Amino acid sequence: MIYFAPHAVGTDACAAYFEALDGEACLGVCRLRLDGNRADVFELTLTGGDAGIGEGLLRAAYHYAANKGAYWGVCSAKADKAVTARLRFESRNGVLENDIPTLLTGTCGGFDKTP
Repeated sequence: MIYFAPHAVGTDACAAYFEALDGEACLGVCRLRLDGNRADVFELTLTGGDAGIGEGLLRAAYHYAANKGAYWGVCSAKADKAVTARLRFESRNGVLENDIPTLLTGTCGGFDKTP
């Protein structure tokens, strides 16, 4: 079973990071920066090509951010489209963003499951 482990850092450069763990194996990591009501996932690294792992990391990060008072979600990380398509990001001036409640809502197959 995959576990999305949160790790609070609490610096201006990085508020927290999240690891996707399958037992002891790390399947991916994302790093989150908080600035007022804005939450920016500025790094997303996957060890494999599983977009579902990336989606889980993004959801864990934005859920954490919402619990810290953030409302607006941004993904400035260089992420694969197969990952970002799984959340309801809108591209504004080349930046993927939306309000966190919308990002955390589900989709019913509105994405291509095969990259």
